[in-house]
This record gives sequence, structure tokens and C-alpha cells, in this order.
Amino acid sequence: MSSTQERLTIRDLGYIPGTLQQGPSNSLLDVPGVHISQITVETAANLKPGSTASKGVTIILPRGPKDFYVPCHAGTFTFNGNGEVTGSRQIADWGFTNTPIAFTNSLSLGTVFDGVWDWVLDQQDKLGWDELTRARHYGTPVVGETADWIVNCQVRDSRLEKTDIKRAFESVKSRENGGFIQEGHAGGGAGMTCHMYAGGTGTSSRLVGNGEGGAKQYTLGVLCQSNYGTLSQLVIGGVPVGRILQKEKDEEAPGQAALADADADVHAPAGVKEHAGRAKDGSILVLIITDAPLATHQLQRLARHATGGLALVGTSGIGRTFSGDIFTALSTAEHGPEQLENFKRGAVKPIETYTTEVVKNESIDGFFVACQEATEEAILNSMVGGREGTVAMDGVKVDGMPVDKVKELLKRYLVTV
Repeated sequence: MSSTQERLTIRDLGYIPGTLQQGPSNSLLDVPGVHISQITVETAANLKPGSTASKGVTIILPRGPKDFYVPCHAGTFTFNGNGEVTGSRQIADWGFTNTPIAFTNSLSLGTVFDGVWDWVLDQQDKLGWDELTRARHYGTPVVGETADWIVNCQVRDSRLEKTDIKRAFESVKSRENGGFIQEGHAGGGAGMTCHMYAGGTGTSSRLVGNGEGGAKQYTLGVLCQSNYGTLSQLVIGGVPVGRILQKEKDEEAPGQAALADADADVHAPAGVKEHAGRAKDGSILVLIITDAPLATHQLQRLARHATGGLALVGTSGIGRTFSGDIFTALSTAEHGPEQLENFKRGAVKPIETYTTEVVKNESIDGFFVACQEATEEAILNSMVGGREGTVAMDGVKVDGMPVDKVKELLKRYLVTV
């Protein structure tokens, strides 16, 4: 795993999305209290010679291990629903989540769900909770998936083991204690593609407030798991980078040479047949976390605004029929325990309330802007992070983004003000 010092982002290629200031690490870990771990392993022990296919999981603890059960107000938005994020019905009904969050590949969803439950039960055991206390803090684990079937085409081998999930929980860290997020083919993003380049995990952050009339500054962080799009759709800073690169590809390998290449490279020219059985619509997961006190309905609105960031990177922002574009937003601001202080068994329970701050409606636009900017940047960072590319289980090449070429194109065509 590379270190934070070796990180290369879209900013290094000459494009800074938006106008708001980034956080100290420009990652989800800039939100105070957030802990993350990523585990990446080779897909199978008997990979085809030359294959570098991998699979993995990303674990996110919004409040850290000791406060794993403390609720966070939350909201979700499904832009297109050919995918799954477990626990989303609980969020829709209760307006909060109180479990770890995990991203992984499609066939590992069940294993990761079980692994999250195992960890939660282990923590409850350490706290000495009885069965009633466990029941009163019940929460459905939030686990999202995207399909890594271009890279891990022997899909049965893409399942993780429970030991992988346990190991991931053992290494969760915050930014303050050395944690960082590896982008590209790492954690749950291992094996994913974005605009037909190696994609996967990407992250970014923005600071909101503390301006004129603002008494406090808040942080908003985004983590995405990108797995969608074709090359020709890729847009960076308004520059049709994908169409330029696709045109060059077509001109370099026309006719029969291109046909021969089509079975070995997912970047075969547009004029030839698509690689047999390769999915083109794909999916994306976006997780937005902020320490601002946003209410449930505001977080639902915030989750919707990730769509704006997706649209800025290319036309997959239309939400295709076979894509799974599911966005989750939550707030780590304190809002008091959901459990009654004077709990008694029985059908009729006493009424108790808690008091919480909530951002005023007329001041929420800054968070919408931050969400859009950080989502766009996280997606682009997922491709920059995957720049080394990979080789699928069956030997198909998945190129990494040609960062030097993209930097050259942005220098030539990007409009700066």
C-alpha cells in the first residue's frame, strides 16, 4: 500500500474542481472522528500468469470504534437502483444509522454483511451488554456493492473470506493516528473500472463556512467507489478528454489491427465490437460525511447533490438503466441518544425528547456545493489512483489513466480564470 506522500491526484494534473477550500488531507478522513481501513488481496491463488486482479473491502467507522453504536443522522438517494446498499430502509424509516459502513464487490456483499455483524457483536460482548441492551441498540449494517466483473470475470472467485473482514476491522485508523485512504484499485474499489480505466476508490473533502457572518467552519468529506462509464464519455474540467483519447486510439489502430486488439484490451477503438460480455453501464457508490448538524431531510437533499459531481465527469450522470448509483450522506454532529432514559417494558412507553442544533435552510447551499465539488474530485482521483492499470483474471488489459497525456491535454485545453 502506498503512503500519503506518494499520492497523486487530479490537482497534480492541473485541474482543481470547484472553488471551495479542501481539507488538510483532501479526503474523507478530514471529518473529525472518522476511521477507515482498506484490505486488498489478489482475487485467487491460481491467477492466469500476468494477471494482477484483486478484490477487497473498505470499512468506515463514522465515529470511531469506541462509539460504534452512537447514531448518526443519515439520508440516502438512489439515482438508479441496479445495485444494493443494505440498511437503507432503516435509514429511510429511522433517519439515522448506528453501524459501521462498508464498500465491496457484488459477490462479497453477504460475507461483508456477516463480518460487520461479527465485529459489532464482538464489541457488544466487550462492553458486557445483555440481550435487552443489544436489542435497544439494534442497527442494520450499511454495506454497498459494485460489480467488478470486467477484472474479476470468474465471479465465484471474487468472494472475500470472513478473515479478510476481521483483519480490516483490526486496522481502522483516523487521520490523527496515521490513517489514510489509498485510491484506485484498493479496498472495496479493487477490481473496479471508471470510464474504462482502472478506477475504484477515490476521495476528497471541502471546508464549509467560517466566512462572512459564519461562526463556525465545518468539514464535508466524500468517498466514492467508481465502476462505470466508457472512455468517450470522460470529461475533465469541461475538456472532452475521453473523446480526444478515443479518437487517437481509433487513428492508431484502425481496421484489422483493432479487431485483433479488441479481445485483449478494453480500450479497443470505438468502431469495433465491444469485448464479449463486458458490462459498460456500471455503478458508483458515494458516501458523504460531514460534522455539520444536518437533519435527516437535509441529508437526503445533500445525497442527491452527489449527482451533480457525477454529471461533471461525463454523460453517465444520466443514470443508466443497468447502473447502480446509490448515495449515502450522514452527519457526525451530536444529537443525543435515541434510547429512552426511563425505559420500561411494555407496549406503551414514556415520551422523551432530545435537543439538537440544525443548520438553517437558507445556509445549506454551501454544503450542496461542497458535495458536488468533492464528488467530482473523488471520482477523478479514483482514476488517477488507478493509473498503473491492471490485468483481468482472463488476461484482458485494463489500462490506467495516462496521467502524463491527460496533464498535457489539460494544459492545452483547460480554461482557467
